[in-house]
Amino acid sequence: MFSVYVAYVIFLIVWKSRARLENRYLILIGVAFFFIGSIDFLHALTFRGMEVFRVPGINLTIRLWLVARYLEAISFLIAPLFLISNRGPGMKEAENRYRESLEDSAFAWKVFLVYSVITISCLLSIFVFKNFPVVYIEGSGLTLFKILSEYLISFILLCSLFLLYINRDRFEDKVFRLLAASIILTIFGELSFALYAHVDEFPNLIGHYFKLLSFYLIYEAVVYLGFEEPCSLLFRELKHREEDFRQKAIFLGDEYNHICRMIGVNRDSEQKNKSPSEDKDQEGYHSFSQHFPGIGFQLDENFLPVFIQGPVEEMTGYGKEELLSGKMNFLEIIVPEDQLSILENQRKLKSNPKFVVENEFRIRKKNGEIKWVREITRKIQDRSGDSGNFQGLVYDITERKMAEEALEKIDRIRVKEVHHRIKNNLQVISSLLSLQAEKFEDKEVIEAFRESQNRVTSIAMIHEELHGGKSLDTLDFADYLQKLTADLFSSYRVGKDGINLKLELEDVWLGMDTAIPLGIIVNEMVSNSLKHAFSGKSDGEIRISLRNGEMNGENPAPKDEISGSDPDCLENNRFHYILIVADNGKGIPEEMDFQTTDSLGLQLITILVEQIDGCIELNRDQGTEFTIRFNNEGK
Repeated sequence: MFSVYVAYVIFLIVWKSRARLENRYLILIGVAFFFIGSIDFLHALTFRGMEVFRVPGINLTIRLWLVARYLEAISFLIAPLFLISNRGPGMKEAENRYRESLEDSAFAWKVFLVYSVITISCLLSIFVFKNFPVVYIEGSGLTLFKILSEYLISFILLCSLFLLYINRDRFEDKVFRLLAASIILTIFGELSFALYAHVDEFPNLIGHYFKLLSFYLIYEAVVYLGFEEPCSLLFRELKHREEDFRQKAIFLGDEYNHICRMIGVNRDSEQKNKSPSEDKDQEGYHSFSQHFPGIGFQLDENFLPVFIQGPVEEMTGYGKEELLSGKMNFLEIIVPEDQLSILENQRKLKSNPKFVVENEFRIRKKNGEIKWVREITRKIQDRSGDSGNFQGLVYDITERKMAEEALEKIDRIRVKEVHHRIKNNLQVISSLLSLQAEKFEDKEVIEAFRESQNRVTSIAMIHEELHGGKSLDTLDFADYLQKLTADLFSSYRVGKDGINLKLELEDVWLGMDTAIPLGIIVNEMVSNSLKHAFSGKSDGEIRISLRNGEMNGENPAPKDEISGSDPDCLENNRFHYILIVADNGKGIPEEMDFQTTDSLGLQLITILVEQIDGCIELNRDQGTEFTIRFNNEGK
């Protein structure tokens, strides 16, 4: 039954991730193992003592076993064939990825349907039509069909191992080795099943052990390695695409440098005297312009075209004559949002003869299609130093822009996946702390575990916000504080129904280096207020304020109302943000210095404020009020 459990686990994990798994080998194997495990489950129910089938019999048991093994061997054989035809060579466009994800999900459903039909057909052959060949005869043992089937299954598995080896570059090394080892063990198991004459003999027992071990190796390959290290398996295709994009970017960079040389743009120095090399460059320009996949042009002093050469209609949809005659103004082709930068560059070109325009903008073709283009324009120099005309090149960079966008999306996916994994691991730690606390009866020990659990949760919530938010490295700290305080009030709910929470929060976006320490600080302060500030009181209020101190012109409170603060901090106006956590409880005793106390929570607050280079002040006038001034260094 262990093998049945493993088979179902493999199926559940693969099926849950079918839209993200771009490796169809794993999709097919995962679906196949659901049906292999189901037949193995029926096989287990046929043993003596189970009393599920009216006629248990060895013949029925071995028939189900043989069907499951045929299904397993054929699945390993055809899986590499789907892997070969899964994706075409080359780089894919970004807009195709969603479609491919849907195709992978649809592929999983198609495989599930095909396996359903095959499995049902085999079961009908055994239980209803009863035309499945006899595999065991009482008194004489296994039939020839059974023995030959084991050898045939072994041969099919050997062929599948060869196909897997051919496609080994599509897998992580560890995953490939585990899959290969699993197939080899399955082959040994089948050979063992072909050698025994009675079901109680030693080769039969060895064969079952080989089968269990082979299933476990599949589990390791597909579940453990495949999903504990998602960047190495789930994003394998993304890695290949990224490398393609980088190679494309290098090529486009070389092409761009060549274009600059062709139109005479020199970033290092301006040549005052014409040299023989200029003649060669001019000849090279005419040769290059014949083959360059862009538009070369010359403009008059009013930026109207006087000469155009290149694939004008292919790039814009308009004919060359339409642009030269003024029937269609090139500025009208440019997307309205980008026209302002074009006009500004034209103004600079007129005022500065040495100015070189390098601009990227979007154009709308005649059929409505949007294209990204890059323009390089400069003034044409004559002997007087200014001819009044302009020349340049415009070429299509849509592919490069899509590559950059794809790379950015890849980076976002990776960073978000990291945040997701960290959040999950922290939640596991939090759950372990909660489980461990249940083993103790001492209230102080239980409280210590709960405090540690809340600290871990405060960090996990930050990674959850970063995983789900638009920004990769900053988060809306006001929104985070609302969720954190709600979680804390839920944690300390017993006997605290009369305690109110008042939030005065401005929109503040913080980087991780600031947000994580600050989140723990708020966790400690609110926890301390809920635990100690209102003992003996049925009601009270905790107030949290977050604002931009620079914008609001905040100044430190008078020194005589402050205790436990750094005098230099009170004179420092360099801090941009102010966080106040206050309560109207009984307050911290006057004789206690919160910066030197033995309390772990207060020690943490002091250490973390220093970590973010902030300043902390304590006002004991009415209850307890901590004021923290800080900057957003991590943003």
